Amino acid sequence: MTENIIKLLKQYGFTEYESKAYLSLSSLISATADEISKNSGVPRSKIYSTLELLEKKGFIHIKESRPLVYIMIQPEESLKNYKNKLLDDFHIIENYITDLYDSKIPKQNTPIFSIEDEKQILQKEEDILKRTKKVLCIRLGFVIPSEVGKLRRTISKLLKKGVQIKILTLKECIVNNTTVNIIDIFEGLDVEIKYANIPAARLIIRDYKEMILTFAENSSKSIDNSNMIGLVNTNSTIISNYTSAFNKQWGKM
Repeated sequence: MTENIIKLLKQYGFTEYESKAYLSLSSLISATADEISKNSGVPRSKIYSTLELLEKKGFIHIKESRPLVYIMIQPEESLKNYKNKLLDDFHIIENYITDLYDSKIPKQNTPIFSIEDEKQILQKEEDILKRTKKVLCIRLGFVIPSEVGKLRRTISKLLKKGVQIKILTLKECIVNNTTVNIIDIFEGLDVEIKYANIPAARLIIRDYKEMILTFAENSSKSIDNSNMIGLVNTNSTIISNYTSAFNKQWGKM
């Protein structure tokens, strides 16, 4: 178990020596450098610099005495602070890379790739929806019964962020012999919506930069979502064509 914890600590910014010294002091609570070195296996030549780094990271307190005494700060407090700092830093990285990616999408001829696993398709659709900043075009040829609540919540959050949303959809669909009333999903939401006869496919275009086109099998009576396939694309020419087709159909309604 100790080895596993050391591996995890190293994944989150601890060195090998820091991990061992920190775990050692977690059991000793308060100790001198010599005691921590013997207990942890960290060489005496490295223990002082290691403990100083742990203090800078906010995990231990150094008591000025002869010899110095190293005291464990309550893990619930120190680890929580460290976790929040990591999350804050990660959000900065995430926002920067996402903005950089979005700025480069229209200039790159990225390949289309397919997803054939239902859970992965639904997750990809959800990710694309959540990344929308300004404009969202959705064409719904079917809605899976299990995703009704999540879809409504996601659209509601985007509306609160000021995203302009247009939805072309059926009034209802039958998936796996279960009737889904799509009108009810968006009832009470301030969203632009028009109803039309749409085949068993759905289209999501976000900010004219990224899209996913998802197909499902369709019999004369019910849609079968067991063999769904999603096509993800960021090619500006393809997106432009699908957006034009969407807007053309929207204008006719």
